Amino acid sequence: MQALDGGISRIKLDAGTLSAAQAHAVADAAERFAGGVIEVTNRSNLQIRGIGADHAGLVACLLDAGLGPRQAAGDDVRNLMLSPAAGLDPAMLFDSRALAGQILESLQTCERFHQLSAKFAVQLDAGEDLAMLTHPHDLWLSALRLDGEVWLAFGLAGCPAEEGALGAVPLAAGHALVLAVLQRFLDLATAQQARMRQLLAECGSEAFVQGIGVALRRDHAVLGWRRPRRDQARHLGVYPQRQTGRVAVGAAAPLGA
Repeated sequence: MQALDGGISRIKLDAGTLSAAQAHAVADAAERFAGGVIEVTNRSNLQIRGIGADHAGLVACLLDAGLGPRQAAGDDVRNLMLSPAAGLDPAMLFDSRALAGQILESLQTCERFHQLSAKFAVQLDAGEDLAMLTHPHDLWLSALRLDGEVWLAFGLAGCPAEEGALGAVPLAAGHALVLAVLQRFLDLATAQQARMRQLLAECGSEAFVQGIGVALRRDHAVLGWRRPRRDQARHLGVYPQRQTGRVAVGAAAPLGA
């Protein structure tokens, strides 16, 4: 997109993850093809400002670093939020990164999912202490223990800290559940219903769930469950990881800086 200071390129990060090599590639691209300004967005993505005429060179540099979608049409729908401490947080019930990879792959490579709105968003919460629990998503999944096993509760058009679950599936069925919910949304939504909340305002959550086509657990242990809130101040500072002898360091950049 164009701005007064030149072009702006938004760089969507898969599940908010950026390797050191990719960070160097973004810095290099900003210096070579733009004005050197890199901004952090409020959805854990990056953007480069002041881009000159060589758009192709910039895009090639970022794609070479693995900072693009599997398919061009899949870029806008890569909207999956994880904990910044996914795979590291001692409180996690499972490492969400493998399931996240499956979901992102499907969002990018399934042509039908490219019809989803660029704002349609999924959250995967593995029970970490460090998790966003109050930002609404079109579909949220949250880990819980039932009968000694890890399950995934889910809800629609809300957030796990405030809404009750509509059902749960075993962890191994999490990917299938996401695919089924997205397919059902696209089956039912009109052109004016870009977000889950708009569809549910007409059809209701119960009618939506009844047609998902995935075996759901919907007893009191699931429907009466609430995701516990924890100390969110721990996102800054140093604290132990799940991995013995390692620590995580949390820092925050000013929004837009």
